[in-house]
Amino acid sequence: MRRPDPYPLHRHFVAAAIARPSLWRVAIVVLGFEAVFEATPYIFSPNYDAAFGERPSVTSLDTLLEFAAFIVPCLALLALVWLIHKRGFWSLVGPRVDAGRDLRRVVIAVGIVLLLQEPLRLWGEWDYIERMRPLDQWLILLPFALAALLVQVGTEEIYFRGYLQQQLGVLSESRWVWMVIPSALFGLAHYINGSTPAEGTVWAIWAMALGMACADLTARTGNIGAAVGLHLANNTFAILVIAVEDWPASGLALWLYPYQDPWDFDGPLAISVAMDLTIGLAGVLVMWLAARVAIRR
Repeated sequence: MRRPDPYPLHRHFVAAAIARPSLWRVAIVVLGFEAVFEATPYIFSPNYDAAFGERPSVTSLDTLLEFAAFIVPCLALLALVWLIHKRGFWSLVGPRVDAGRDLRRVVIAVGIVLLLQEPLRLWGEWDYIERMRPLDQWLILLPFALAALLVQVGTEEIYFRGYLQQQLGVLSESRWVWMVIPSALFGLAHYINGSTPAEGTVWAIWAMALGMACADLTARTGNIGAAVGLHLANNTFAILVIAVEDWPASGLALWLYPYQDPWDFDGPLAISVAMDLTIGLAGVLVMWLAARVAIRR
């Protein structure tokens, strides 16, 4: 007996890409988007450190600009998609009412889970907190920070789960194509977050898992709202709640702690990598399950 298709709405979602599916069109859009994306930090961050991968933003303004600047590659992507595919913004998002509803439901559900989960995950580590920003200052900046994060998250989801997932979904019904390839590219883009090759690899695998969770939610709902909600909730806690002192994008966090080498412990490197990956992937699984409950699919 065949199992029911968990992705009946995915066919409607990718239908927007049927008219102009050629790979050469996809290549032009991808190359154009990546070129603008790589050039944007040099425009908004004069002290950009190419070797490190991004500017070490430590002030609130630096971090706000870092994420708000994603509007530039986002607009470039929308322009390229219109020129090459004759498609507009909502074709990449899905039905606007459904997308808005799924975004709200998922960001609340995943946010509640993280609100309960993060104190447990950090149990025993609170003594390492170096300082706390003034709460009134943090609250004043919070609406602007959330708006900037929505721009950043929205750009990434429109590109990876909107454009790439749709275009590859037209070319192949295989999940190895439309789910895994964009997620692998998403993971590769996060490799630079690590300060060592081992840490970068953990970042890449974790981000790929997050990308696959977002791809699954997109395929189940027929829009990117749920994916944006999960991604936004995750980034809100990782960037606005607790971060590493003087680390890139740490300028908006409420609590800050000094950097600690994740591999600095008595034992084989492989064990440390496995432990870090297990914790990270378990976190993605919990967020994905919470999102599934929220969208009721």
